[in-house]
Amino acid sequence: MAKAKKLTDASKANQSGIKLEKELKTFLREKKIPFIYQKNGKHEIDFIIGKDIHADCTNQNVTGSVDEKIPHKIWKYYKKYEYKDVYIIRGKHIPSESVLTHCNEIADYKGFKFHLMTLEEFCNFLEGKETKSGIDNFIVQKEE
Repeated sequence: MAKAKKLTDASKANQSGIKLEKELKTFLREKKIPFIYQKNGKHEIDFIIGKDIHADCTNQNVTGSVDEKIPHKIWKYYKKYEYKDVYIIRGKHIPSESVLTHCNEIADYKGFKFHLMTLEEFCNFLEGKETKSGIDNFIVQKEE
């Protein structure tokens, strides 16, 4: 009997992200919401929903280096898509204030809005329901 292969932290995070992508894909199909899905391994955003909702699944349930990748990811995708809004769908873990501030600074500089949501919050947003959470609860607002 073969011994089960132990997953690295990166492999666990990748599998967790893939699971989140599948859950979102299932939701979109069930609700008959049109979308384009980018396959894993491509350097493209995970979902373009409708004509202009750009969403990427970054499911992390514990602290780790994936947090540090989010600012680069939103910058890189902006260069490709020039979106007005980007939605990062997260797991249980909330990225550090430093990472979130970095993301907002990139968004301000490039002229787009950065949103960080759970899958449930994002699905509620797509259905036009009020979302009670999101990134604004985790960031200290800048002084004017």
